[in-house]
Amino acid sequence: MDVAKATEDLKDNLTKGFERAQERVEEGVRRGAAQTKDLASMMNGQFETFVRQSPLIALGGAFAVGFLIAKLARVRA
Repeated sequence: MDVAKATEDLKDNLTKGFERAQERVEEGVRRGAAQTKDLASMMNGQFETFVRQSPLIALGGAFAVGFLIAKLARVRA
């Protein structure tokens, strides 16, 4: 076996390995994105239900969060 052939085989094997690894990473990212989208959709639905059932509590919570953000922004400025 000559060096050029061995080098070419190694190069081909590395390329195939990198391609497989890239495909696995891409599939994992796709799955993770889909799961995140589903979770966000579910949480949005639950939040919407909560706001419809308890609008005053939701409004009070939104005010409290806004107040805290304003306080934090003032401290950091």
